[in-house]
Amino acid sequence: MNLVEPEKGKPIPGVKVPAEVYWVLELPTPLAGMKYPDKSFPWPSLREAGFSKVVSLSAGRSYNPAPLELCFSEELEDLVHGDRPKDPNAERAKIQRAVNATVLAWRSGHGVVVHCFGGRGRTGTVLGCVLRELGARAAEIIDFLDRVHKARGKPGWPESSWQGELVQHWKTDA
Repeated sequence: MNLVEPEKGKPIPGVKVPAEVYWVLELPTPLAGMKYPDKSFPWPSLREAGFSKVVSLSAGRSYNPAPLELCFSEELEDLVHGDRPKDPNAERAKIQRAVNATVLAWRSGHGVVVHCFGGRGRTGTVLGCVLRELGARAAEIIDFLDRVHKARGKPGWPESSWQGELVQHWKTDA
């Protein structure tokens, strides 16, 4: 599996890579993370880059990602405070649903972009678990996500040790 290093992400017209959108996989089909889109976000540019599906982890906010389609939308708990979720079992179930939707779309040949608000904690957790489902090793994923978010000017990843532990111990169906 060839993870796309933050400084090697393919340029997308009108988008700051990796600050706004960061590539995770380019082949066989695109997978990326992003921060919450502003009103002027250039969705057609993402379509031209190979994306067709959006996974939103910030369900309380609405927008139209056309020409992309929303394939999953559910509010995950923001763990920027560094603590565990209020209800870890419920949060893990939500993450499982997001991972399932992402993997199904991606394996069906759809480029998928995942976002929360900042594009780091919840997004990184879902992408990390997706990568585990696709066969990547936990240590490689955690190191990759940390590099990506530092390149985006963030403190790194995970926001909460619980997120890292979840990726580390993720049980795949394979």
